[in-house]
Amino acid sequence: MPTRLLPWLLALLFACSRPAPRPQAAAELWVDAAAAPGGEGTRERPLRSLTEALARPGPKQVHLATGRYEGPLRLPDGTRLVGKGLATILAATDPGATVVDASGDTSLEGLTVEGGGWGLDARGPVRVQAVTFRNQARGAIRLGAGPLEGRGLRFEAGADSQAWTCDPPAAPAPKPAGTALGVLVEAGTPEAAPSLILRDSAFVGPFDRAVRTRGGATVRLEGVCVQGARMALSQEGGTAEVERARVSGGTGTAFSTVEGALTLVDVRVQGHEYGVTANRARLSVRGFTSEHATRAGLGLTAATGLLEDVVVKDAGNYGALQLTASDLEVRRFRLEGSREYGVVALQGRVRLRDGVITGVSTADGIAGDGLHLRNVDADVDTVTVEGARGSCVLASQRAKVALRKARLSGCGLAAVAVDSRATLTSRNIDVRDTSGSILLAIEEGQLQVEDLTAKDAQGELVSTDCEGQTRVHLRHVDASTTRGLRAPCVQLDARAPQP
Repeated sequence: MPTRLLPWLLALLFACSRPAPRPQAAAELWVDAAAAPGGEGTRERPLRSLTEALARPGPKQVHLATGRYEGPLRLPDGTRLVGKGLATILAATDPGATVVDASGDTSLEGLTVEGGGWGLDARGPVRVQAVTFRNQARGAIRLGAGPLEGRGLRFEAGADSQAWTCDPPAAPAPKPAGTALGVLVEAGTPEAAPSLILRDSAFVGPFDRAVRTRGGATVRLEGVCVQGARMALSQEGGTAEVERARVSGGTGTAFSTVEGALTLVDVRVQGHEYGVTANRARLSVRGFTSEHATRAGLGLTAATGLLEDVVVKDAGNYGALQLTASDLEVRRFRLEGSREYGVVALQGRVRLRDGVITGVSTADGIAGDGLHLRNVDADVDTVTVEGARGSCVLASQRAKVALRKARLSGCGLAAVAVDSRATLTSRNIDVRDTSGSILLAIEEGQLQVEDLTAKDAQGELVSTDCEGQTRVHLRHVDASTTRGLRAPCVQLDARAPQP
């Protein structure tokens, strides 16, 4: 080896053997707005100015005493603010100002953010814990990039919202919503799409929307309560997951998604116009309850997905489940006390499994269909319909319906009805206590019935106009009446009851 290379090799070995530099330790500073002037930032001699503390170089943990600290405030990367609870207040009186601007790796804990246009403008990673946001003009949190994780947060809108709780029986009457948002999650660019995780938090008061997400953002809400907001979640694109949520006291749609992917697990909505609306979206639902929706429990358009364990009580005249041009499967559902419709499906495809529909009636008490299926491909298995003032099952406008293992009782107009060139094929149908017709086929509807049991019927077994291509085919029928079987478009097999 040439002698002149030896010094270079020794220098290289020495450089590689040196340990990597350690991250700079965070300095601890104490701030007290009531402290005497001339403090050093120690626990014994705290600073009076939070702005002065934030100007210190390097990462820092700033302990804030109770008191009011005026913004706007900017948190440098590596800053952690720790307050003493609700009485530690970061505030801004200017409704156009942002109280706290957080860029980079920062956190807030144990304090109140009050007033301003935005409470917190974040570009993560940001952690927020045990913080109350109160009375912002535009919104509490705006997340534009990176992740934000919050736990134990409280969002308040309105002067009287401090007294609100998330206990539904104590909820005040809905009020007109304001314009403020709880949290806005909005992606500026696809490369920096923000993500929000919010756990064990509450939104109280007349927010316009508790959470709004736009532009491909990712949101996860766990253990969240929303009371009084017009909308709990408004999603435009991106992905949202909601688990263990309670929503009440609003006037708009509780959960709305457009061109997004929405997952709901153990979610309960009281009131609101709709429990859920979806447009060109993907849905996954496992445990959802809607009570007293003024229009519909779920109103889904051009949606795909699976809905399981769905309960809708006392829905308005748009139906408990309103499905339009969608491709959906609904399992284990219970729809009680709906006006107009239990399930109304128009166009698309729907598969219904293991459902119960009870007490469907219009306001005047003369109509109301359990299953109202129009121009749709429907596969219905193991469904009970009780107390529908209109038809328990109606197929209309070229619908193609397969109905199996249905239990129909208390049907006002008809147990099973087809019209307008619809086709319905049924097997293993049990009809009880029906005041109207058991089977109704008109306007070129076609009805094929196999294994039908009909007891305690007051109306005709078959009611039909035999117009055009109207057909009724019966096989294996056990009924207490034979009225209507003489119609020329009714076809019987050997085991059907003879007139």
